[in-house]
Amino acid sequence: MKQNMKQINRIKEVSELFHIPSSALRYWDDEGLVRFERTADNNYRRPTSQTMVDICDVMFYRSLSLSIKEIKAIPGMSVEEVGKTLDANAKHLEEQIVLIRRTLDKLHTRQAMVRHILEMDHSHYETATDRLPAMKLFASDDKHALEVYVNDPYQTAILIRPETSQETQYGVFLDPAPSGILPDGPDTAITGTILRPADAVPCLYLKGILKVNAALPSAHNARDFVKAARGMGYQTGALAGRYLLTASEGYRCDYYEAWLELL
Repeated sequence: MKQNMKQINRIKEVSELFHIPSSALRYWDDEGLVRFERTADNNYRRPTSQTMVDICDVMFYRSLSLSIKEIKAIPGMSVEEVGKTLDANAKHLEEQIVLIRRTLDKLHTRQAMVRHILEMDHSHYETATDRLPAMKLFASDDKHALEVYVNDPYQTAILIRPETSQETQYGVFLDPAPSGILPDGPDTAITGTILRPADAVPCLYLKGILKVNAALPSAHNARDFVKAARGMGYQTGALAGRYLLTASEGYRCDYYEAWLELL
């Protein structure tokens, strides 16, 4: 049995068929990308089979991330020029993919930090043998420190000496160079103040989550680390922490993965 198909006579019906706004179809028509017939009585746009082919062509090129300007220019291009246009768009997309992957990596790192906080917060404190890198004082006019904070906030550091003061000092951790020395050149640790040198050998620490009131940095739980360490029979030194993230504990709280020196 022959099936009758509904005749498409209006731009609204084309819009519904292709899921493209009528305003976009009118714009494409005005730009010469698609061709509609015009009705004799009121000059309304009327789609034809050629209109459908034109729309499919535009949709195809849009799926390749070509701009309307580029699509409009294609009919006047040579084969070589079309190839160059496609090559340029491929390069642009590849660059975007690299940026998206970097963004995803940062997102996954932050998700891991959230899980890390939840896991460590439940286990409270634990002893660990670690080798911490050097810590450089953070200065607002230090280009290197600012770049580190923007590109890798996890390198942002905090130092507290809870046995003598509740004062906090902020810095950045410096990953050791392959030779084991501090990185060389301008805007690096050599031109800054070292808050804490790198561990020459693995050292014993008490690890936990340090919570610092972002509005009042002297308000933190460093003394809880000291109390826990003394309960284990240890004397203590400085408390160093890596920044994880900021959230709410009823106040704006900066979370750090922290290491208290056990002596």
